[in-house]
Amino acid sequence: MSYIRTPSKPAFVISLCLTVGTGLAWPAAAQTVSAQTQLNLPLQSLRANAPQQHPERGAVKLDSLRSIGSNLPNLPLDRHLSIFITDVETMDQIRFSEVMDQLVKQSGDPFLTKEILFHQWWDSAGQRPGLSLGPHCDDEAAPTPSSGIANDTAVSSLNNFPYRCPRLEVAEVANNPFNDESSANTNTYSAIAFSNRFDLISPPASPNTNRSPDCGEYRIIFARNSGRLDPLNRNLIIFEARVPNPTPDDGLNGCRPILDFWHGLSDTTINAADRGKRLHDFYLSGLPAAGVGPIVAIAHYTFGTGQIRTNQFMLNSDPGLSAPPVDWTLREFKALGTNGTLVIVPDSVKTNPGNDLFKAGSVDVRVGSLNQDIRAQMKNILGGAGPAKGVDDVNSIGFATGVGLNAFESDEKDHSLGDIVAAFAPAGVPNPTLSASVQATLTLAGSPLTPLNVVSRLRTQTCAGCHHYSDGDHGLGGRAFWPNKQSIGDPTHPAMPFTQESERTADLQPAIVGAGKRYAISATVECLLDFREAFMKKTLGLRAGTPSDNCPRQ
Repeated sequence: MSYIRTPSKPAFVISLCLTVGTGLAWPAAAQTVSAQTQLNLPLQSLRANAPQQHPERGAVKLDSLRSIGSNLPNLPLDRHLSIFITDVETMDQIRFSEVMDQLVKQSGDPFLTKEILFHQWWDSAGQRPGLSLGPHCDDEAAPTPSSGIANDTAVSSLNNFPYRCPRLEVAEVANNPFNDESSANTNTYSAIAFSNRFDLISPPASPNTNRSPDCGEYRIIFARNSGRLDPLNRNLIIFEARVPNPTPDDGLNGCRPILDFWHGLSDTTINAADRGKRLHDFYLSGLPAAGVGPIVAIAHYTFGTGQIRTNQFMLNSDPGLSAPPVDWTLREFKALGTNGTLVIVPDSVKTNPGNDLFKAGSVDVRVGSLNQDIRAQMKNILGGAGPAKGVDDVNSIGFATGVGLNAFESDEKDHSLGDIVAAFAPAGVPNPTLSASVQATLTLAGSPLTPLNVVSRLRTQTCAGCHHYSDGDHGLGGRAFWPNKQSIGDPTHPAMPFTQESERTADLQPAIVGAGKRYAISATVECLLDFREAFMKKTLGLRAGTPSDNCPRQ
């Protein structure tokens, strides 16, 4: 394929060695229907009707979790080897190309390549017609102001919430990250973490059964190598696979092979490279002897299951840009099989209610639904979720939004787009209507917290809140406050604005196993790992000992 790039703007014309027509189908079924028409109708239905899961807070509480025992009862669980793994030598055992290739092969489309899929994905950050292979950021509304298109500051909308359009990341349409996947190539992506999110298991299908539909999520984080040395040119991609329980009628026992696999990684006699090879095989092949299929699978990243999420901040150091937007954003995508091929399409960012819903005087009809969600979930908001340790514990804060309330990006830089507290209480003055409703529920619950405390707690559950706006927030009520990962004195957790893990060379830490290095994680992740560790230990029936406590208190 060949690309023609205009010098003033990353817009592209593509010539494929196959007949695409104007639709998404490949040569055997070229269409005359536009890509927008083909995609939008099924997408609207899928987004409205597919089950939604909170991407960070599981629905099963620690006190209701049943222990199933372990095949390795005497092996201590190490959170940095069995829950969140970042040793560089371990991560080097899997390649971005392998993940993308696997998805392409599963699509059944003989003409699809990992390059085409990657380009179609990032073409969604630009305007129509682009490559004419999938959706675009202006499918719902034209970006405004039109003068902002040239410097990437214009805003379109999705779900009637603001959506930056276009984004500088559309330049990835001209990049082939698969030619050279060495760490020296700044245009490719390297894996920086494997994440075990068994704590995200879905609850039993009904109260009267132990049937467990899935075994949680298992994630791989990739970072663009440009971010190793350039703090203004970064892009992180997380493949978050929700894996079905191979024998759901056995309850959590059906997940035992997966749990035993991850627990076994705590064996420090396994060197970093071998641990990476085991994880490589787990993600790409599964555990065949136990009936667990490949983790990297289209079905695990689609509507009603898992997702692919991004943390985007590319090209802001490009000397060719006189005024780069310098705007971080987090987005979510789904893998969608359609017309005999595979596309990666934008989806709403879960538990990220649009800012407009919190503003005084909002006429959005969805304000009522948000209000009902807050009232119905006040117990969790006040500390009844997760470990359910009460108002003083940040790991116990929980909140999930209903269908249709979420924005399609969580902006980490522009308060007007991504900070719900700024929308609720501009200049420190709370929205009186929403405040009155929240206060009534607080009074009924006998809680001394304020409506502003409640919205501050909700913010911790949003992407931009967790990553940025809630850093060091002492306004959560009780003794709880959110860890401040931007300015801390602990050298093992370097300061991290916006990200929860760092690919930056300057932030590398000593490896957990061996004499190498590991990618640093934030103080916030260390705090959140307390619950994930306790959750896995209880499931495996391991001796809890003194509970880990890496969360600050007032």
